[in-house]
Amino acid sequence: MNYFLYNKQIKVQGLYVLLACLSAFTLISSNADAQGFYLRVGGGYSFESAKTEFSDADPNGLTGITQSTDITVSADGSTATVTSLKGSLGAGFKFNATPGYMFNRFIGAEMGINYFCGDETLIGRLHTPTTHSEEIAYIRGLDVAPAILLTPGFETINPYVRLGLLIPVAGDLTIETSVDRPNGGGAGTDIAVRGEAEVTPKFSLGYTGAIGIIVPVTDRFSIFGEAEFKSLSIKSDEAEITSYTTTATTDGQTMLVPGEQLEDLPVSERKFIFKDEFTTSIEEPTDEPRTIPSQEVNASGAGLNIGVRIGF
Repeated sequence: MNYFLYNKQIKVQGLYVLLACLSAFTLISSNADAQGFYLRVGGGYSFESAKTEFSDADPNGLTGITQSTDITVSADGSTATVTSLKGSLGAGFKFNATPGYMFNRFIGAEMGINYFCGDETLIGRLHTPTTHSEEIAYIRGLDVAPAILLTPGFETINPYVRLGLLIPVAGDLTIETSVDRPNGGGAGTDIAVRGEAEVTPKFSLGYTGAIGIIVPVTDRFSIFGEAEFKSLSIKSDEAEITSYTTTATTDGQTMLVPGEQLEDLPVSERKFIFKDEFTTSIEEPTDEPRTIPSQEVNASGAGLNIGVRIGF
């Protein structure tokens, strides 16, 4: 081989190696500069998504409501307008504090801590000439969201994608029931029933994701905005009626109806256990919680979050 050609090849190869080393050094340096802990703090609002039928919220059959329906009966009782109710309990406001760590300028990991304050949602209603019943449900709870953050690492407006899990750790579902019966206690005496039940969940696992942008204000301080979705179904564990009153109103005077208050309900009508499979008998004991079929609460939603990001 020609010596000069060989020498030229050596020089070119050496140049490639040098450029590769410089590129690697630059990438490592930029990654090192991008490494570190940060904290995101913000909040937002989620709308309902992945709508489904609502669960049966009246195992005692006190309201007359057919599960997940809105029914209005005409004044003469000849016709009924029926509307199917579908939705989720995932609509509401969310507040979060999320510590995170960037391994380099392109990838990071987060552990979101979120408080969710769900909207009151109509899950059942019945209006007839003699009865007006409604069921309202909402969720209040705390969840954690471990996630991976991916970004191209731009220095100005920096887009990102976040994907992770959603794990409820505290909170419950509240169901508020109202039943009004005009003249239900005889002519001129109106009967009103008010109840509230708390449903506790079993361990549940959902998914969350977001697409957003980070806008730097200073070296350590940025603002962010994102569109987020969450897919979550919460399986019910136990339920208990925590408040129950029946009142009678005559000529503007209201009194409690004896024998129809919370303390008068047997345990089987106050406490419930949800199971996938169970054996029951015709005469169940009234001094023990009643077992009923499992139910799942749809808490899916999609919405927007905004907030600040502080680097350390």
